[in-house]
Amino acid sequence: MSADNGENDPNGGGVGDDGGGGAPAPGEGVGDPALERMMNEAIEHHRNSRFQQAAEGYWKVMEANPGHAQATYLLGMVMHKIGENEKAIELISQALTFGYGGAEGYCNLGIIYNQLGRLEDVVECQKQSIARDPQYTAAYFNLGNAYRDLSQPEAAIEALQTAVAQKPDFPQAYNNLGLAQHDAGRFEDALACYDKALTSKPDYTDAYLNMGNALRELGRPDAAAVSFQKAIVLDHDLFEAHNNLGNVLMKQDQLEAAAASYATAIGLKPDNPGAHKNLGIISLLQGDFETGWPEYSWRRLEDDPVFKVRNYKQPFWNGEDLTGKTIFVYPEQGLRDIIQFVRYLPMVRERGGYVAFDVPLSMVRLFRDLDGIDIALKHGDLLPPFDCHTPLLELPRLFGTTLDTIPASAAYLHADKELTGAWAERLGPRQGFRIGLVWGGNPGHLNDHNRSIDPELFRPLIETPGVEAFSLMVGRDGEAARVFGDGLSDLAPHLGDFADTAAAIAHLDLVISVDTAPAHLAGALGAPVWTLLPFNSDWRWMLDRDDSPWYPSMRLFRQETPGDWEGVFQEVETALRNEI
Repeated sequence: MSADNGENDPNGGGVGDDGGGGAPAPGEGVGDPALERMMNEAIEHHRNSRFQQAAEGYWKVMEANPGHAQATYLLGMVMHKIGENEKAIELISQALTFGYGGAEGYCNLGIIYNQLGRLEDVVECQKQSIARDPQYTAAYFNLGNAYRDLSQPEAAIEALQTAVAQKPDFPQAYNNLGLAQHDAGRFEDALACYDKALTSKPDYTDAYLNMGNALRELGRPDAAAVSFQKAIVLDHDLFEAHNNLGNVLMKQDQLEAAAASYATAIGLKPDNPGAHKNLGIISLLQGDFETGWPEYSWRRLEDDPVFKVRNYKQPFWNGEDLTGKTIFVYPEQGLRDIIQFVRYLPMVRERGGYVAFDVPLSMVRLFRDLDGIDIALKHGDLLPPFDCHTPLLELPRLFGTTLDTIPASAAYLHADKELTGAWAERLGPRQGFRIGLVWGGNPGHLNDHNRSIDPELFRPLIETPGVEAFSLMVGRDGEAARVFGDGLSDLAPHLGDFADTAAAIAHLDLVISVDTAPAHLAGALGAPVWTLLPFNSDWRWMLDRDDSPWYPSMRLFRQETPGDWEGVFQEVETALRNEI
């Protein structure tokens, strides 16, 4: 998303202003004609961007009259222009103590603080500006921007609403107000702001870009694509528009067009990791692993909280022989990714080294006997000495995995025998065809709204004659009982970790799950599992397949159109009746 800052504001008290909103005023000579002449010469240099000469002139005035407030202030503005912001702050602050600068002076001081990332000081300066002139629109504008940067969207909205109320023809303020509304999750309000910005400034590229982002959030990909395309017409070199257009096209399954957008974006910013990663995802979706893994590897350089790639002084492993060395392997994404890719750890060990693996607490017991782990580290443990490291999801690239060489044995994880026995007793005598159900994942996952399902849709499966149904859901206490009452056995209170879940799955005939960790666990155990996928599913499931090369025991049920879970469940219900 793209915002305009205070220095782009036509009323923003641009550098070189004297407190009145225009160019520097004629100099204050304090009755000294020579001093007045010297001041006016410096101001003329200032007006014509001859900043070195202007600075020399202001210094001479101040040497002659150390209390000359206007020269002090304008010298501060010149210091800002030449990048000497700390000196600029010192001088402008001094002028303000002299009583010179007023609302505009505090506003400009806030702009300089903003460039230094001192956001709390920005807020204070803009408040001081408003206190001196409640009608000074630029201060509200800059205050709102500072609140946005401080992740205080409601305060930002209030300040920016005042700015546009005072100056209705202010497209930059409407644009940034839209961004604040976006931050607050009010996407329709954001759209209205972008519309007003474009009414005042029809060629406002940033507003089209931001409008596209809001439309995408509202689930209107066609309109979002049009908005991004308008931004591109206005500025073909706008990287964000090409990249975001690619994101929309990918969600629409227009993969060739999306790839072309990403390629254009990469041409504009060859070192941008996000565009490379996105292009990699498209290749992986299409089963082109040779292209996909190297492009997907760019995520290591992306500042994205989803990809928690770590940096150590030791080098990344590049697939070389590990004889006599210790390699540290660690997760970088979610639990399902860990389950899917721990299959590579035995292959790492075969390179001759010792494998230290960072194991989530919920998986310690599950991975206790996993081949390929020499040192199992729990989160928070001190790291042992190691020679190199790699995130877990780099292993497919390092081993040159293609569609035909996926290490996909029927089962590479196993339920603990003692736990399995205990769960046999807990589940009791078999009453029918046993199914385990999962309708939601981690609510904090960025894509959870797309993959999670209304549990009511599972009711026909639970009520199918001959079915004994169990909930494998965790983290949503009481939901199974609230929705299904006694019709579904809720195992959540007994599922302490994934080892328990594995032991429970060992006694089920089938797991039916959305794309979350229990589905992967069932596949890794070699248990029958039906995975329910949204229209735009993860790259790991590829396209138009009802099976998975990653899990031989898995069957995939896909939405044919976005949001159509009813159609998916009609297929699942029919398949279940045939299975019993």
